[in-house]
Order: sequence, then C-alpha cells, then structure tokens
Amino acid sequence: MLILPALITLLSYLYWRPHQIWSVFTPLTINVAVALVAFAYALDWRTGNVRPRGSALLALLSAFSIWCLITVGIKAPDRMNDMVVKIATAFLALLFISEGLQSLRAVKAVAGVLLGFTVALGVLGVQQGTSPSGCYLRSEPGLEDDGGGDLGPGREGFDGRSCTERAECYQGGVPGAEYGCEHPGWLGTHSIFGRIRYRGILEDPNELSWALSMGIPFGFAFYEAKRSRLRLALLLLGLGFVAASVILTQSRSGQLSMLAVLGVYFIRRYRWRGAAAALVLGLPVLLFGGRSGQDAESSSEERLGCWSEALNMFRENPLTGVGAGQFTEHHFLTAHSSFMLTLAELGPIGFVLWTSAVYFAVKVTVRVQVDLAERAGAEAARSWSMALLASLAGLIVSAAFLSIAYHPILWIFLGMTAALYAAVRRHAPDFRVRFGARDLALVCSLDTAFVVAVALYLRMKGI
Repeated sequence: MLILPALITLLSYLYWRPHQIWSVFTPLTINVAVALVAFAYALDWRTGNVRPRGSALLALLSAFSIWCLITVGIKAPDRMNDMVVKIATAFLALLFISEGLQSLRAVKAVAGVLLGFTVALGVLGVQQGTSPSGCYLRSEPGLEDDGGGDLGPGREGFDGRSCTERAECYQGGVPGAEYGCEHPGWLGTHSIFGRIRYRGILEDPNELSWALSMGIPFGFAFYEAKRSRLRLALLLLGLGFVAASVILTQSRSGQLSMLAVLGVYFIRRYRWRGAAAALVLGLPVLLFGGRSGQDAESSSEERLGCWSEALNMFRENPLTGVGAGQFTEHHFLTAHSSFMLTLAELGPIGFVLWTSAVYFAVKVTVRVQVDLAERAGAEAARSWSMALLASLAGLIVSAAFLSIAYHPILWIFLGMTAALYAAVRRHAPDFRVRFGARDLALVCSLDTAFVVAVALYLRMKGI
C-alpha cells in the first residue's frame, strides 16, 4: 500500500514540523504533504488496495466542516482563506486515515508510528525540562520572535548566560528588553515560563500534554498483542517518559487527561485490579503535575470568564454563532473548552455535529468490544478498540478544558477510529454501527445538560 509511507510523511509534518528544523525539508509544505497522500491514495484505489467506505463519523465531520465554512462566510468572510486552510488540514488528515487504512495491519502500522512519535516527544520533553536553564531574550525593540534558537543578528533566543530565575537575566542584559529564564531543548526548542513544549501545533504546553496522553494507549495494545519481558520493559520506559513530560508541562488538563486514559484502559480491561494499577501509575502525575497557588487560581478564573463570554456569544448569535475561528476576535482569550468554543463559534448546529462525531467514535470502540467479544480471531480488533477508547477518554477530558475542536491531532485519532471500523467491517461485513434518531436525541440531551450545568455553575460563582 502506497498510502502508508505517504501518510507517515503527512503525520511527520503535522507532529514534527521538520521544515522548521532542517533546511533540506523546506520544500515540504502542507500542500506538498497532502498532494503526496492524495496521489498515493489514488494509486491504491486504482490498483484495488483501497476502496471508498464511508461511515457516519466521516459524514458528521464532513457536515461539521461545511458548517464551519458557512459560519465564516456569514460572520467573517474576510477570514475565509485562513479557516479553509485550518479546516482542510484537519479534515484531510481524517479523510486519508479513515479511508486509506482498511485493514488491521495498516491500523497497527500507523498506530506504531503515532506511538513512536509520542515516546519521542516524551523523551524530548524530559530532556528539555531537565536541561540547565538560561537567559532567553523574548523581545527587544526592532526584533521579532522567530520561535527559538540561539541568539543572532535580528533574532531572539538564548544569550549564553545561565540563570535560576528570571530576575537574574535583567542584570547585564539589553536595556528595555524582555527576558525569560527558560530550558533549552533539542531541535531548537525551549520551554515557556518554565513549562516544556514543542513547536507548531504542539507549541502550547497544554496541547503537548494532551497529545502525549492520547498516544500512550497504543503501547498497551502492542504489549497485549505479544506479551514479553522486553515489550513490558519498553512499555514502562515509554510510559515513564510520557508521564514525566506531562508533569513538566505543568498542565492540569494534561494531568486529568492522563489519568482518564489510564483509568478507562485499566478499569475496563482489568476491573478492580485495573483501578489499583491505574492509581499506582497515575499517582506521580496526580501528585507532581499541574500548577498550584496563585497562578493556578488565576488560570481557573480566566477559564470561567471565557466560558461566560462563550455563553454570551451564543445568546447574541443563537443560530450560527460568531463564526468558526472568530472567538478571539470577540474576546482576548480563547474559550478554554472545545464544547464552549463550538457552541459560541458555530451555534447549536455545529455544537451538535462536533459532539455527535465524538459520541459516534466512542460508540464504535465500545461496540467492537461488545459485539465481537465472543468472536474467534477478533482479539486484535478488540485490543485496538480498547486502546482507542482510552485515547478518546483523554480527548474528551482535555476537550472540556482546551480549545482543540479543530486541532489536527484530534481529527487524526477520530480518523483512526473510523479506520478501525472500516478494517473490522472488511473482516466482518455483518458488523455495523449506525447513528440514528435515538443517538441524535441522546447527544442533544447531553449537550443541553452540559450547557445548562455550565450556566448554573457560572451563576453560582457569580460570573
């Protein structure tokens, strides 16, 4: 299958941004990566290796993407080009994964790549977070931030001085400049306010933490496929790097996401013994992760204020919202919740479409485990569905606190769920998961309950 190497190229671009690190990859743009995958898919379709499948998940997210562009066209037509790129990047990643991977072997291959990316990011995060901190010139009159690196003409970066706190960097520094005491990392990365991060779509510590949590369940699936001491050791080592990086991001949402992933996986797989295992593995993250004190309290207050603004935007624009990607045009911060973000930007239609897609993805993973529980030869399908269910649990928890509705990595994992569904149907044509009127009614009820609960909570807090 030609789609596999092409997909790995696209995923590498989205996760790693190699063109920002090595000049040899400068020609690799998102257009080139997408064109390569499209060409590979066309060849595989021509040779019969893949064929269009479709699913309710793809239909829901197609409708969601179209509605996003409609709202922009109505509310902010001058921002249409920017939103087309943003939505197209996420949707095409979903499309090619969901339609290009039509066997369990292909799903396993891409899951292995995503797991490798996750562990590698965990290693990079630990190296960055434990490296000696240095003075980082953030801003100087006449200069613009280039995203990191060493200090040079017309650039910002590390000036070679070590530090333990930010105040030290102003002694002997450039007058009028802004400094930070940050940790330098591999690949030209550096922390921000002491919190580790990567670059590109993972430059926010919270989103890096969430992405790390999403990928680790694949490690459990590989171990269950062939249990051995070596695989167990590799799993624990990878989990250790990922957990340490989640702690070093100082992300409370990432902490909760990691606990949700471990909790859902182990409790569903091993019942009460799993609960104990999840507690043991998640305890270090629970104890050492996240921020505390005045910084954490201020962050919580900001989040509640953003939720209040989201409800106000919805009240003032009850049908279309303020337009996809336009929340920060009406408020100085983002919504700090994908649920509140989609409600404010897209109105009830976009909100229901997005939550329906997440609901259906969860339904697929659960149905694979339930409907194929007694079927011989379905062990691999059940194992991968369990891993994806755990990932989706982390996704839902993080989505409650982060604005990641259009984030490509979220759509990648939804695409993996659709790919699993296609692969299972290829081996078991009688297996079907539908999204009907009852499902829609359930989603609408849950959405309504969520919005009412948020509104009542904000009123109780006097916001």
